[in-house]
Amino acid sequence: SSIQYFYKVLNTPSLVDELRDIAIKEFSVENVLFWENYQILQTMVYRYQMELAKAKEMGNEKLVSQYDFEGFYQKQVQSFSISSMDSYSYEPNMPVPNEILPYYTSFYEIFIDINGSAAVNLTNDTSKRIFKEMCSFPTVGVFDEAKNEIVELMFSSIYPILLRKNKKHMKRTISFN
Repeated sequence: SSIQYFYKVLNTPSLVDELRDIAIKEFSVENVLFWENYQILQTMVYRYQMELAKAKEMGNEKLVSQYDFEGFYQKQVQSFSISSMDSYSYEPNMPVPNEILPYYTSFYEIFIDINGSAAVNLTNDTSKRIFKEMCSFPTVGVFDEAKNEIVELMFSSIYPILLRKNKKHMKRTISFN
């Protein structure tokens, strides 16, 4: 039941589905949606880095701007399969590339802006820092601190419910055998 184990839960699609169901009942689904969309942003950063490396290999960095990031984004949203974010890394201080900046802006407007349609509950300091960075020089790690807060919030609120639910399920399964 440690936070490290909870990250493993968050990288298991079936358990994230269960968490989403619990979050809906607990009126906190925005946290799970934040997590899922945060992962999509990170996947897009990874895709950008791969496409940039390919373009550099071909001797033309401008080719990266021709990649269909919108198509890639739509595919990620529709097929939403969580891949462990441990499988790749990124430099959090890297400026958000222009090709994926609209996705970062949209994420901000939906989840971080207090008037967003799925605004999450962040500390005032975190919200202010993100706003300031988004207005000046956004980096790919701009939402990392918010991610940590939301994961801790889910860990303390909906994760215990998931554990209790699965414990009851396991007891029922054992008693029927």
